Amino acid sequence: MVLTPNIELFPDAELRRYARHLALPEVGLEGQVRLKAARVLVIGMGGLGCPAAQYLAAAGIGQLTLADDDRVELTNLQRQPLYGEGDLGLPKAEVASTRLRALNSAIRIEALVERITASNVMELVQQHDLVLDGTDSLIARYLLADGCHLAGVPLVHGALRRFEGQVALFPPQGPCYRCLFPRPPPPEAIDDCATAGVLGAVPGLLGSLQALEALKWLLGIGPRKGRLLLLDGLAGTIQPVALAQRHSCPLCGESPTISAPGGEQAACGPRGLAPEELQAALDGPKPPLLVDLRESWERELALIPGEGLHLPFSQFEERKGELPHQRELLLYCHLGIRSAVALNLLQQEDYQTRHLVGGINAWLRETGQQERLY
Repeated sequence: MVLTPNIELFPDAELRRYARHLALPEVGLEGQVRLKAARVLVIGMGGLGCPAAQYLAAAGIGQLTLADDDRVELTNLQRQPLYGEGDLGLPKAEVASTRLRALNSAIRIEALVERITASNVMELVQQHDLVLDGTDSLIARYLLADGCHLAGVPLVHGALRRFEGQVALFPPQGPCYRCLFPRPPPPEAIDDCATAGVLGAVPGLLGSLQALEALKWLLGIGPRKGRLLLLDGLAGTIQPVALAQRHSCPLCGESPTISAPGGEQAACGPRGLAPEELQAALDGPKPPLLVDLRESWERELALIPGEGLHLPFSQFEERKGELPHQRELLLYCHLGIRSAVALNLLQQEDYQTRHLVGGINAWLRETGQQERLY
């Protein structure tokens, strides 16, 4: 990537366009040159990819590749305002590239109307300096995580569900996505936006955070170590969590077993407990200790009966040492996002632990208490 500041690279119009960048000491002309030389691959032009790509194009990323094999549907317009009613039925990647060229004609934008697969992911990743994951496909998510680590390319991850979501930047040397989620959960434990729902502004915020993480990495500013940002849209909070590289990680650990994208796709087995299995576990001879990771206000809305502890996720890193090692722990939260993160952090320290897949909301549905969903 070109690093030498050269004002001749920028016509007067571009200097005026990026004036607010140039005024930042952390960016300046050298930083804008970095952005102009950067090649970024955006996978998935949906709720996350739309705002992320808009801000990357506006920032002056020299080459944007937009990959998505989906077409615009009416239900997309609630959370993907890059598209309009006149675009229904058209390929998202092509519509998005047209809109972004109108936003910034000085950058190169390529539309790929194709799906990410094990056969094409390495070639695509290796042609870019950074990959931004906006897909809602777990298969594609693991392919990108594997491909980026194997190719030494940073990955900006994003995922959401209902009012919650997460963003993380995984640097080339690790930690990686599989340090958090070694293998995909079983398909029956997964909801997408169509079944779980999503408030339209949530992906807008998360996609913007992804763009911010991408720009910081390309500019060489801000933290360079892996970290996870957890958004709780209902509470209005963003919780940063430091990510540690897991020694047993099958992708970036001490003895990696994955040498090609998509390896070891088996389900995660005992790490997740389905809501319909919860009562049997609590009634068993060695019931797990329930660990509620929600905030205090959430506990006023619903609780799972049984012996348990309250450890808000916002205090998890400071207080996790209070949890007992000698007993199995069952972590739960609202939707299963915070508990999945906490689960992986605890497993790095040899706790006996599982988490409730889908969180307390999934348990409320299973037990016929839909009126208490939140």
